[in-house]
Amino acid sequence: MNSVVFLALCLCVSYVASKESVPLVTQNYQMTIDDMLVQQVQKELTASYIYQAYASYFQRADVSLPGIKKFFSDASIEERDHAQSLIDYINKRGGHAQYDKIDLKAVCETVKSFGRSDTSGLNDFEDRRMCICGFVATKTINDNCGPREDWKEGLMAFEDTLLIERYVNVQLLDIHKKADAENDAHLTHILEHEFLEEQVNSINKIAHHVTRLRSFEKNNGNNYKLGEYIFDQHLK
Repeated sequence: MNSVVFLALCLCVSYVASKESVPLVTQNYQMTIDDMLVQQVQKELTASYIYQAYASYFQRADVSLPGIKKFFSDASIEERDHAQSLIDYINKRGGHAQYDKIDLKAVCETVKSFGRSDTSGLNDFEDRRMCICGFVATKTINDNCGPREDWKEGLMAFEDTLLIERYVNVQLLDIHKKADAENDAHLTHILEHEFLEEQVNSINKIAHHVTRLRSFEKNNGNNYKLGEYIFDQHLK
């Protein structure tokens, strides 16, 4: 009788300790990893929100770059799909999906700060970093950004996008490292085949866009607007 009571007590304690998860499902799934996956969901949803805001910006009549608008609309949907895939995975493993508010202004600053330590070379262009993000978040322009009529908006947007994708990728790599340390073979497999591969391809693709747009800055940028227009037409 005592052993039965002891076993019941143990089961109750175990349940209370992990009440956020689903004990019937969880196996070799650490709640520290669950927390990291939840944070990644937040990053993916935030990226989707930023890209939707950028799509709206390029749809403005005083910007009018429909190809770039389409790129960001598609990117927003893709990031939401990534978030949904992670939510599905958390539930599949018996985890606890949670949601928090998205503060666009704060995210703009976070990514901008990340850029200062990133090794992509984008820190050479800090003055124009996340200027569009700040504008769509606050309707104001940082003094460092200069007047909007002087902005090279396509280039600025894709440099921001490259930073955002690299920022998101850092968390994925951290999750993979943690999953490997915890011998979570299933999660490492999912990350490698469904997330990291796509993230690397995305970073590479956006880097090509940045390089192409930067090439229009040559000759004192006299051909930039024409080059940006042609670039935009190819994205439609």
